[in-house]
Amino acid sequence: MTTTDTPLPAICRQVVVSTTPDRAFLLWTQDIASWWPLETHSVHGQGGGVAFVDGQLVETDADGQRPQVWGTVSEWHPGERLTMSWHAGRAPSDATEVEVSFTPVGDTHTLVTLTHSGWEQRADGADARADYRGGWRGVLEGFAVETGAGDVSDAGPCWLVLDHRVGVAADEGGAFRSPLFAEHVAFLQRLDDRGWLVAAGHLPDTEGDGMTVLRLPDTATLAACVALAHDDDVSVREGLFDVRARPWQVALAGSPVATD
Repeated sequence: MTTTDTPLPAICRQVVVSTTPDRAFLLWTQDIASWWPLETHSVHGQGGGVAFVDGQLVETDADGQRPQVWGTVSEWHPGERLTMSWHAGRAPSDATEVEVSFTPVGDTHTLVTLTHSGWEQRADGADARADYRGGWRGVLEGFAVETGAGDVSDAGPCWLVLDHRVGVAADEGGAFRSPLFAEHVAFLQRLDDRGWLVAAGHLPDTEGDGMTVLRLPDTATLAACVALAHDDDVSVREGLFDVRARPWQVALAGSPVATD
């Protein structure tokens, strides 16, 4: 097997949906045929089917024949996480790894995080990663429609952490010296203009990595902010940074320190 010489960072795509983690897991697994975009993301095209069968994700044609195994499940934790190999349309020797996790947000919503890693297993790892980066966006958008992502109305403030890591577009000069870094600063300024930003900065123990803390008025805003973190920040869209949104359950918040 020929592989890429340098490991590539995982793809991370996320969406907040208005359902519980248990139901989101069932929709992703038991009802996958109802929302998966077979017309654009399949071997046989529209009219076929896809389902988890005996620990594998299998596509069939319109007649229920010519099964194509997309991957094999290695972890299955209902309501929490599933992990599987992934080689849709390719030989098992080209398998990468897909993990889908379901994190509760408030009492009635779920952050769905898809992580696709293992690109070094493919000779065309860099090109495949670039293709899947856009492809997974469409898949998650379809899943969000199926779950009713527009109904996110939990009351009360909530907190969100954006974990930024150096992406594939950073060169030897480092992320902070890239022209794209100005786009990241502009994104943070837009968050501040909306009154959401608490703090942002880099983590000095790892070159280029950073963290942003946000305080948001409600779950609807959190859902919108997760989408913005992936798609409105040009530095993320162009690959200078990769981002992972993490809901933060704050148990204690201190009072501002007087400066007089």
